[in-house]
Amino acid sequence: MGGIPGALRKPRRTAAAAAGVAVVLLVLIGQLADDRAIPLRSVLLTVGVAAVFAPLGALVMAGVPRHAVGRLMFAAGAFATASVLAASWAGWLPLAWFTQWSGLPPLGLLVLALLYFPDGRLPSRRWRFLALLIAGATAVAAAGLAVGALDHPRDLVTTPDVPLTDRADVLDRVAKVAVLLIGAGLVAVVASLVVRWRGSAGETRQQLACLLPAAVLFPVGLVLAGFGLTGAWILATAAIPLAMAVAVLRYRLYDLDRVINRSVVWLVMTLLLIGGFVAIVRILRDLLMSGNTSNASLVATGMIAVTFEPVRRRVQRLVDHLLYGERDDPYRVIVKLGDLHGQTTDPDAMLPGLASAIARSLWVPYVAVRVSTPDGPRVVAEHGRTGTRLEEFDMVARGETLGQLVVATRGVGDRFTGRERRLLADVAQYFAAVTETTRLIRDLQDSRERLITAREEERRRLRRDLHDGVGPALTGITMQVSAARKAVGDPERVGRILDTMTSDLEVCRSEVRQLLRDLHRPAELDSGLEAALRAACERFEGPQLAVDLHVAKHLDGLPAAIEVAAYRIVSEALTNVAKHAKAASCTVTVDAGRALSIDVVDDGIGISRGRAGHDGVGLESMRERAAELGGECVVTQGDPRGTTISVQLPLPFGRHIR
Repeated sequence: MGGIPGALRKPRRTAAAAAGVAVVLLVLIGQLADDRAIPLRSVLLTVGVAAVFAPLGALVMAGVPRHAVGRLMFAAGAFATASVLAASWAGWLPLAWFTQWSGLPPLGLLVLALLYFPDGRLPSRRWRFLALLIAGATAVAAAGLAVGALDHPRDLVTTPDVPLTDRADVLDRVAKVAVLLIGAGLVAVVASLVVRWRGSAGETRQQLACLLPAAVLFPVGLVLAGFGLTGAWILATAAIPLAMAVAVLRYRLYDLDRVINRSVVWLVMTLLLIGGFVAIVRILRDLLMSGNTSNASLVATGMIAVTFEPVRRRVQRLVDHLLYGERDDPYRVIVKLGDLHGQTTDPDAMLPGLASAIARSLWVPYVAVRVSTPDGPRVVAEHGRTGTRLEEFDMVARGETLGQLVVATRGVGDRFTGRERRLLADVAQYFAAVTETTRLIRDLQDSRERLITAREEERRRLRRDLHDGVGPALTGITMQVSAARKAVGDPERVGRILDTMTSDLEVCRSEVRQLLRDLHRPAELDSGLEAALRAACERFEGPQLAVDLHVAKHLDGLPAAIEVAAYRIVSEALTNVAKHAKAASCTVTVDAGRALSIDVVDDGIGISRGRAGHDGVGLESMRERAAELGGECVVTQGDPRGTTISVQLPLPFGRHIR
């Protein structure tokens, strides 16, 4: 089926409307023409069931022809309609007999409809006995009254306190017992609704929540009507169908939005038109025109003609709000999103909360946020269930498409209007800003974690350097002092020991100075990054290693953090080359544009020869320094040999070097 518009074609709608008008006319004609017609006030409950459940059941069956709830609702309404017609033409004895018992089956059908609501299935197989009990009790009560009415075809039910024949009295008692069983079944049905409500979630829970109050009001109305309370039948008749209508309208249980939209609008307009015309005519006739009905009618017609279209638009907006939420008030939707965003403290809860808010505001069944990641698209937030057509709206921030806002249409075969698409496109841009904000917050958290990790790594490295460098040197010096003390009588030996101690102390001094340089901003940077890099390259230049520095552009005006990170990375890279690469030459290339790029290439043994131990700490330190600034450091095997270290350090906006 291609959706509701295809299901309810115009000829069918016309035929249904004509049938309804014909039934109303037959009832009115019968009430006026048949002297023995049963007054409608005697069968008001049946009239209410016929007037409400027949059209609502027809709508449900039009949307889902085989749905159990729709069939039961329509059967109840059709049976009640037949009973009202028979009451209006009770002068014919078979119709009078039919009236005496035909008002009971619709009530049993309504109880069954409650049991099968909302999905057309029993809660479980355990409830099958209850369904059989209700159906059986309804059949027994109707059959008992039908047979008893053979003795009293005109007054068994519609005329109270009439003397009954023995057979009719027994059957009437049997029917009353069966009605009590139906009442007990209704109580059990209410219990099943409560059980299902407590065990359900999402839209099903909301649908059942709409029906629970009605299921309680229905028996209360019947009891009050039984005690003769005027108007109590309205409570009993209207409770369940109105609750079902709310579930259908607000939660789109059977995808009848478009048909019901138009039906409700014109029903409300018809009532307002008739009520307004009558009220205006009476006011004008009695207060201003001295009983002149013709003139009052003309004036009332003109007033209604002038006010009809504005009133219709207002009614249409109210119905649209009921069915489609706040799609016609985009400012209110954006304000709600802003309020929710401002009240949400958990970054991970922002997008799910906003998706839920959009679904509730626009009454759409499904909303999802799909973002682009290096591993492919990933859904990071969703609300509701799919089942209808999905439409996507790009989320763009700063010229970059971050992902898509995915929204499901309200019904099968439906499409969003142009106005709705523009609203959802604007909402997608709001989601893009929130997505980027969430990403930045996560990046900040990751950066903090990396800073803490880098600090601990620096401490570990400092401890290692002290332990492996300065510590052994001091231990050796201590031993040499002891040896010098023992060799006091041998000046030449003491001299050699002192020379060795002097060399070891120089090594210690060099190690400590290097550690101090690592802990503070290098003094070499006072003359600029290029001068500092040249000094570092010269420091590692020697007979065994030739170091060349190529600077593509002047490096003035860089942020201090970028300068320190670049200097540290180059120094660490050259240290690794000098200690582990066994290289004869090394080239350092530095360029600056939107990012500061550094390439350190050597012709040594490469990274495939098992770099381990201290090397791992040095390479990890370079990666951490680059990551702290949002950059990256990539170490690859050279071609045909050696190692290539490529570093990219992004420069802040407005500090790009061109």
